[in-house]
Amino acid sequence: MMKFFKQQFQNLKWSLGRIFSAKKRQERKAFQLTIKTRHALTHKIANTGISASRIDEILSDTNNHYRRYYIPKADGSKREICEPSSELRRLQKAVLTTIKTPKVSGFCTAYETGSSVKKNAQKHQNAAHVLHIDIKDFFPSITKKMFMDIYKPLVCYHFYCKNWETCEKCAAAKNLWRIVSLNGGLPIGASTSPFIGNRVMATADIELASLDKSLTYTRYADDMVFSSKKPISADFIQKVEAIINKHGFEINHKKTYFMKSRKQVTGVLLIDGKLSVGTAYKKRLKKEIYNYLTKGTGKPQTIKGKFTWLSHIEPEYAKTIKSKYLPLDNKGFWD
Repeated sequence: MMKFFKQQFQNLKWSLGRIFSAKKRQERKAFQLTIKTRHALTHKIANTGISASRIDEILSDTNNHYRRYYIPKADGSKREICEPSSELRRLQKAVLTTIKTPKVSGFCTAYETGSSVKKNAQKHQNAAHVLHIDIKDFFPSITKKMFMDIYKPLVCYHFYCKNWETCEKCAAAKNLWRIVSLNGGLPIGASTSPFIGNRVMATADIELASLDKSLTYTRYADDMVFSSKKPISADFIQKVEAIINKHGFEINHKKTYFMKSRKQVTGVLLIDGKLSVGTAYKKRLKKEIYNYLTKGTGKPQTIKGKFTWLSHIEPEYAKTIKSKYLPLDNKGFWD
């Protein structure tokens, strides 16, 4: 019996040794990544040509390094855009590689390499029912804590500090936050904001996608879309809201709605399992092309931009239009 317990103890000791060794290897790997990231970050900031004293001056009051202007929203209100100064923009560009280092979920379809409006819509093109839910004030709602939870382990050596607000060894992560933030959140207009948003939402994306495996879920920035071949219960919105609230956000109930007859995802219509820009869009575009080629009216760059959008969403139909109007072109419109 004693021999049995002794053997069990040895087995337990061996197993614990394996566990602790694996943990040490993970910590060593994380530490090496931190060293590499810190070195690259320092190098890129140094290459901006902005002196350390000037950087300190900029970061001491980033509020004065943004130009604010407003653009109209679909509901008639205005959206504030905060454009960083040339120096702050250079700093944000320098840290962009670091900002992109953490992984995103497979459910985000905006801003990342290979993502697009079209690919987002394609995920839902065969759906009969679509639910749109918008996150209220998405970028301004991303807090310093949300940011630090993701980026502190990436750029700080001190993994186990319990209060990064007072920890001097967490200065790199706090300075990184100062470069990308404005008034306690993320500014709409900074190149870094969309990529931070995708990484802050990575865990929430996985939880949302797991709510109902029969639904297809994607998120394009702050626009969450759930689709299904079967009706989606109104109670499902409460489940989504619970997860969004848990992660520090709120849903915009004014932009929460179901679609069945006329389905649209990120500006793309879903018609009989196919993507479309819509009949009205195509009619207007054909008229604009014809008027420009025969009468010289309209702005060619604007018309070309609309045709490019059509080519992206409905390439075969775009080829048909080009073939039809090509004989009328003596202005080099199709060149």
